[in-house]
Amino acid sequence: MAKLSGAAVLLLVVVPLSMYTYALLVGIQLGRALERGPDNSVGASVEFTWRGALDYVTKPRGVMSMGPWGGSGGSPFYMRVVSAPRLGSIVLYHSSAIHSLSCEYTLAGDYEGSPHRVAGPWGLPDSYGSRAVRTQIDLRSGEHITAMEGTAALFANVPTVVITSLTFRTSAGRTYGPYGCVAPGSRYFSVPVADGACVVGFWGRSGWLLDAIGVYIKPSCSSSSSSSLSYAAAYKKKYASRRQGRN
Repeated sequence: MAKLSGAAVLLLVVVPLSMYTYALLVGIQLGRALERGPDNSVGASVEFTWRGALDYVTKPRGVMSMGPWGGSGGSPFYMRVVSAPRLGSIVLYHSSAIHSLSCEYTLAGDYEGSPHRVAGPWGLPDSYGSRAVRTQIDLRSGEHITAMEGTAALFANVPTVVITSLTFRTSAGRTYGPYGCVAPGSRYFSVPVADGACVVGFWGRSGWLLDAIGVYIKPSCSSSSSSSLSYAAAYKKKYASRRQGRN
């Protein structure tokens, strides 16, 4: 019986493994489409993208990802946690742009009084010769981020747009920001959440600055329960009404 060469054995291993990986990622994209599309209309097509598959794999379980908003510079960043985090604080460095963002959080199962976990910083505090201002937002017990607003625009000699301002609103009725600079001609974005939902984390792109930002949203952060599908419908309705109000 003839022996197979090393190249033939490698081919027999690599080809099935590649086909399995591709099928797995296509399945991830299909699940992602069904998760985000409450209508689930018959005949809807699913487009495969590596970015979409990576987003689905890296995001925490039990949350929905929205965004990102901003530019295409820098490198992708994600909060690599298994379950939905609970934000404790947010730290920003800002001047006429958002230089960096980081956050402290806890996970389900962490004992009371345990040190907070840290994600970030994404970006560099003092880049492009600007002396950025440090701001720390400490959330009270039971307080959640319920909305994020911001702008994206050109900054210094950066060839692509970056995040130039951020504002956060909480379930306690408090508003933090805007931090950074809201310059004329900036691209405005807003992330309102449905009742009972909250922002629990961030993802996006960063390098010398915060180039782009997206959020992880947990459908239910209070005693009221709601499914991901009902949240998605409520989010689209609320966001559409805000856009119509701005037109």
